[in-house]
Amino acid sequence: MRFICTDADRRELMEVLTEEGVTHQVRDLQSVRELGTGSYELFGVETNLPEVKVPPEYAQGEIGARAFRLPSGRLIITDMEGNLEQIARPLPGKQ
Repeated sequence: MRFICTDADRRELMEVLTEEGVTHQVRDLQSVRELGTGSYELFGVETNLPEVKVPPEYAQGEIGARAFRLPSGRLIITDMEGNLEQIARPLPGKQ
């Protein structure tokens, strides 16, 4: 799976993946310019994690979401296109 994220999110994601012992590769995707706010870079972080059902507490309504389980049980939540939304711990008893 390729997770798409900004530089700040990429750093957090790489830290978590390294901590969990998950191999990954990082690729520059593009630089995005927003009118009046500057620009930012997007990165693709590629890894091989199992996709799991999105727990209801992390569902994003009608938009849809995807979840990928880390070895510790934490979840990486993305939108349907792979844009990183959050790294979360499942609620106790919900694993």
